[in-house]
Parts: sequence; C-alpha cells; structure tokens
Amino acid sequence: MATRTETDASQWEYTTFAPKGETCPVCMKPIKSLEVCKRGTFNRPSGPVVVYQHTGCTDMDGAKRQARQ
Repeated sequence: MATRTETDASQWEYTTFAPKGETCPVCMKPIKSLEVCKRGTFNRPSGPVVVYQHTGCTDMDGAKRQARQ
C-alpha cells in the first residue's frame, strides 16, 4: 500500500466509498463499509495505483490531522 510520501493531494479525484478491504495509507486503519473516503491515483513504474483515504486524515494542504479514534 502507498506510504504518505507517495501520495499527492492534487491527484485526489473525488469522494466515494471504498471497496471492501481497503486501508487508509495515512492512518493505516481499515476504511469501513459505507464510509465516505477520497479516491486518488499515483504513478509507479509498473503503472497507476488507485488508493482510498479517509476524508478526515489530511487537511487541504496535505498536513496530517490527529489520528482517528
């Protein structure tokens, strides 16, 4: 899964619901069923990778918020 330094906030596409089994790359906690999250992509040499992140894990400037409870 992606680490914090591999993601770029400018690449977030939209808010959505994550497929079952996805984990947030910021807090490393599972994204619950029907929990709104952000969908984005980042490029790797092997091709683009889709990531899902809790909407509350970062501010608009990419600064990490307090850990989720």
